[in-house]
Amino acid sequence: DDTVVQVVTSDMEYNEELADYIEKRGLGKGGKFKVVGIIGGQSSGKSTLLNKMFGTRFDMMDSKSGRRQTTKGIWCGVAQGQSTLVLDVEGTDGREKEDQKAFEGKSALFCLALTDVMMVNMWMHEVGRFNAANLPLLKTV
Repeated sequence: DDTVVQVVTSDMEYNEELADYIEKRGLGKGGKFKVVGIIGGQSSGKSTLLNKMFGTRFDMMDSKSGRRQTTKGIWCGVAQGQSTLVLDVEGTDGREKEDQKAFEGKSALFCLALTDVMMVNMWMHEVGRFNAANLPLLKTV
């Protein structure tokens, strides 16, 4: 099953149906599954990377329609052929939201608390910079 489900909305509302989603995919039996998540800047390719690595079907940006926010909130899917739950977190530093710093911090900490592995997707030219776009988020986690 390659469907994905929203875990947390961008308004910080939790989806109560997540437990059913996990159980229907056979991950709830004995709790023996891994959780992987990703955080990073908006439009940096997080969903694309997860889809390529894990065979998930997160929505991806269509570059022909312009650079815009695709993932809103936190979504999850199950990796193909693995007992792994994959979390796709809304990108940081987006233009669509005026005040999203609270959500960015909370979603990053949520991801950090739940995951066995949390990936941070950054632009190569920002590695090592003290004024990089994701620096406040990295300080939070």
